[in-house]
Amino acid sequence: MTRQVSIQELLRAVLKLPPTSFESEFLFKSGYDTHQDHWKAWLEQYNSPGYYGRSDTTISDARTVYVRLNCGPMIIWLNEAAGESGSVIQAAARDMRLNGKGRAQTEAKIVRSHLPWERASLLLFR
Repeated sequence: MTRQVSIQELLRAVLKLPPTSFESEFLFKSGYDTHQDHWKAWLEQYNSPGYYGRSDTTISDARTVYVRLNCGPMIIWLNEAAGESGSVIQAAARDMRLNGKGRAQTEAKIVRSHLPWERASLLLFR
């Protein structure tokens, strides 16, 4: 079982990662220069309505943020930048492109099936 990680701890870990990674560099960045920039903006505003108009602003743990995130490319970047193997990253990206049908929620679910929080947290907080 992994320890509970706060949103602020996740933000600090994200900011220590390289801003670009090979596979994820070719994925949609939602208007940001890098996926790291997207994560930074997402996490800094998480406990407020923020840009996305969140109604639940009481969430404090990183796992909940990760499993609720509806952006497969952000999840891929986080794991790739944290050191996940290239073959796992490529499989997640390929599966997302082939089966996600351009639906953000579906793409994120597919990606998380390859890159679960438990593995991501091990890579980020080793």
